[in-house]
Amino acid sequence: MVERDLFGSDISEITGLDPGSIGKTMIIDRLSHHTEILQNVSHFITYVKIGWGLPFLMNRTALLKRLNDIKSMGLGVSNGGTFLETCSMKGKFEKGLKSIIEAGFTHIEISEGLYELTRREKKMAMETAMSSNVKLVMEVGKKGRENQLSLIDTIYKIQESMDYSPETIILEGRENGRDVGIYDHEGNIKWDWVEKILETVNLESLMFEAPLEKQQTELITRLGRGVNLGNVQIASAASVTAQRFGLAGENVFINDQVRECNGSPATKFVYHIIRNAISADQTSLMNITGLNRRTVQNAISDLIDMKLIKEVYDPRDMRRKTYSCINRS
Repeated sequence: MVERDLFGSDISEITGLDPGSIGKTMIIDRLSHHTEILQNVSHFITYVKIGWGLPFLMNRTALLKRLNDIKSMGLGVSNGGTFLETCSMKGKFEKGLKSIIEAGFTHIEISEGLYELTRREKKMAMETAMSSNVKLVMEVGKKGRENQLSLIDTIYKIQESMDYSPETIILEGRENGRDVGIYDHEGNIKWDWVEKILETVNLESLMFEAPLEKQQTELITRLGRGVNLGNVQIASAASVTAQRFGLAGENVFINDQVRECNGSPATKFVYHIIRNAISADQTSLMNITGLNRRTVQNAISDLIDMKLIKEVYDPRDMRRKTYSCINRS
């Protein structure tokens, strides 16, 4: 990783946080020339994905220079999974893998967004990654609006992906973050899906493609600064980093929250809201979080058991209970 000086003082001295403990960030690159932003925060980014098979439309000299420029920042670089899907459709999967390795990519991504790969091809990708000392990442989800996976099928595909020992399993979010995977048609996160998915796989093993800044904010707020985020635009790289370190207004308390609260994502989110409010009642928590009554009630019960919040009756209306943080800093 490239060493870079930070303005004034090291970020860990300011925030009390270890930069090595933040989640992975994957940047999506359309062969943009806006690399200055990327370079400024490169020490907080894991790798860059050049999607849509774009690298293989370039002449070899330009491609090698692009990859070397990225790697010189201490970053990894990945193909987009659609490239190998296309290779599979044409009966050229092995040739496609070879071209990725020969070009110098540090990550191989395989996906099935448009076309199903065979078990043989998946095993070939795993073995190629191992023998070439590159990282394998596998993407789960469909790109087409009309053939989206159900929650059950998504969980099945995640579990199936684990058989190939990928470094990371990516949840498809496309480039618009709408009507795909865990996102509805407005780009809102289907948190009931996320809760179920995280019951079957560790958060550290997953990467959420989150192209919209509101998705990045909400995922960091609810799941903590260690959540892995992908398909982040180059222009959003700095804001994602600021949010991970609690330097943005939306999640300035998130790091303390993650240290103290060991509950579910919903419980952590309710705790975050209470931390930022003088007091809150059940109805306001439902309205702010978008969670249903039972989920909010369970979160409140868990937080009381963990001695993180206290429950008191509103002196103006004894039928109403309010909640506030214990020893709120």
